[in-house]
Amino acid sequence: MTDENTDPSGTMSSSRLSQFESEVAKLKVTGGGANPERLGSRWGIGLTILGFVIAFISWWNALDAGPGDALSALRSETFAFIGVGIAVIGVVIWLRNSLTRYLRYWIIRLVYEQREQTEQLIRALRDEK
Repeated sequence: MTDENTDPSGTMSSSRLSQFESEVAKLKVTGGGANPERLGSRWGIGLTILGFVIAFISWWNALDAGPGDALSALRSETFAFIGVGIAVIGVVIWLRNSLTRYLRYWIIRLVYEQREQTEQLIRALRDEK
């Protein structure tokens, strides 16, 4: 039970695939305000780099603290942990925004495949009558 839009292996044919690709292309809006995933990814990368720079500088400062300067070393270690926390938050923001765009593509593909399967079932039921 194949139709003109599906080959025997069950994958989308060229007409259905071109329709799918045109729908996906419509979703690729450019611009800062219209594309929060891209902006969020950049913020995530920036926060990660900033966090690691803060952590490295603070760690280096804690190593340079003398034996009688425990308070300065403790402050530097605290800032190093804050820097690592900022870096982790940056990674989470980057990961969330990167996966959003990828998963949106797969959801659209799933909708198109389900629509095609539904059309095949309807045709099969009509052919039985």
